[in-house]
Amino acid sequence: MPRETCERGGSDRGSGMQAVTNAAGTARDTDPDRASDRIFNSDDYVPALLAVLSNALTSNGSTFYRGNFGVGLTDWRIMHRLAAEPGATAHQICARSMLDKGVVSRSIAWMEEQGIVVVENDAVDARRRRIALSRAGHDLFEQMSAVALAREENFIAVLSDAERATLIGLLKRLIGNLDAFSRPVPMPSRRPAAVQAPKRKAARKSGPSEP
Repeated sequence: MPRETCERGGSDRGSGMQAVTNAAGTARDTDPDRASDRIFNSDDYVPALLAVLSNALTSNGSTFYRGNFGVGLTDWRIMHRLAAEPGATAHQICARSMLDKGVVSRSIAWMEEQGIVVVENDAVDARRRRIALSRAGHDLFEQMSAVALAREENFIAVLSDAERATLIGLLKRLIGNLDAFSRPVPMPSRRPAAVQAPKRKAARKSGPSEP
C-alpha cells in the first residue's frame, strides 16, 4: 500500500485544509473537521468494541485458566503456539502471537522451571534457543484445549454456523490490516488550547534555593 505524505499549501493556511499527496502524485484536499459526516460513538466504534471484547476475554480467561490449571493466559497462548509450531524460537512466538518480548521470555522461563516446556540450543546456530512442549506440557495442553473449545462454544452459541464463518473471516482480515494504523491521516492544523502539549519545566538545579 503506497504511503501518503501531507503537505500544507500556502492558500490552505487560513482554512486548516491540508493537501494530501499520494505516491502517484495525485493530490486531494481534505478538511479534518469535515472529513466525514459520521459522529463519534463508542457504541459503534470498532477499535473500542474490540478493546472491550479483548479486555473481557483476557480478564476472564486469565482468572479461569490460572485458577483451574495453574497457568496464566499468556502461558496458555504460548502453549498453543508451541503445539502448532514445535521448536519455535522466542522471536517467532512474539511475531506470531503479537506478544511483548519480555513477557514471552518470563513466561518461557517459568514454564521451563515447571517442566511444561523444554528449551534447547539450535543444532545449527547455538545462539538460537528452540522451545517445545514437554510430555507433561502436551498432556496439559490437551486438557486445556478441550476446556477452551467448550468455553468457545458457549461464547459463540449466539451465532449461526454461517455467522461464525463470516466472523472468523472478518477478524482475520482485520488482523491482516493492522498496518493501517501506521498510515497517515488528516490532522487538524490547530489544536484547542486545552490539549496543547504542556511545556516541560526547566530542570531543577541543586544547591541553595533562591529567595
